[in-house]
Amino acid sequence: MKLRIINNFLHDMATGTWAACVLVICILHTQARGVPVEAARVLGSAAWAIFWLMIGALAALMITGGLRLRYWRQETPGAEHKDTRQLLLIKHIAFLVVYGAGSVWMWLLVR
Repeated sequence: MKLRIINNFLHDMATGTWAACVLVICILHTQARGVPVEAARVLGSAAWAIFWLMIGALAALMITGGLRLRYWRQETPGAEHKDTRQLLLIKHIAFLVVYGAGSVWMWLLVR
């Protein structure tokens, strides 16, 4: 039970970290406009560091989400699997679009 709570905490923290990284990269991108070249270089370097933190958070999100799915499957009756499977599939496709498009967008801003 304790491991599940830790896993759920890490999952939620990874989600928040990913979203915060998106916000910080957008701010750095905006701040880098019209500044001296050296300042833009420093802001770009910071943006790359945040981008890799975002990718790490995304990896943690997928790993902890996989563990959550595993123990959900183990504890949920088979009849409920059938009822919720389509909704879970839709939810995860939406997340794939949001996290995938968001990550690509951040990469485009950082590069």
